[in-house]
Amino acid sequence: MKQPKLIRKYVNRRLYDTTQSRYVNLEDLRRLIVNGAEIKVIEQATGDEITTTVLLQIIEETQRSGSKLLQPEFLSRLVRLAATDNDPTLPDRLNNALRSATEVLSAA
Repeated sequence: MKQPKLIRKYVNRRLYDTTQSRYVNLEDLRRLIVNGAEIKVIEQATGDEITTTVLLQIIEETQRSGSKLLQPEFLSRLVRLAATDNDPTLPDRLNNALRSATEVLSAA
């Protein structure tokens, strides 16, 4: 597995790509991910990893720009599942299902 690109998020909400030594925006990160890069986002002030939050922001921006990948019904079910299911294997199973779907699409 590739080493993820380290992105630092500063208090002013700017994102900095430490491998390219430049500021980036969510669209830049989306393009990196689409092209196969893995990212890891660290909040500079606290040292907390906030990758999931930033990825959700990218998905939100993509949805706003016209992509309808995540339908309200799917998101509602996901919220309900997260609130009621205490199955520790669920995140891995969801990830594996998405990985399988991606592999099928790549092979086509």
